[in-house]
Amino acid sequence: MSKITLQLELDRQQAKHYLLWLNTQFDTTIAEVWYSDRYRDVPVGLRGPRVLRDIPHLVGISRTRRELHRQLADHGECSR
Repeated sequence: MSKITLQLELDRQQAKHYLLWLNTQFDTTIAEVWYSDRYRDVPVGLRGPRVLRDIPHLVGISRTRRELHRQLADHGECSR
């Protein structure tokens, strides 16, 4: 498996809005599937990893928002 690295330059306003958008995308997708019939019988402790395995773009969103949050915190600005 090859890895891809992205480098983005955003001003603070763009970064904050992008983080809000990423959070919305993640939260909306999780809400759609978390209690769906597909995962009804999956124990809660295993449900998250199963969802992430089945919907791999959520891992990318999660990593991106974690790094963006870290960068904003390093510059004294956090949202969420």
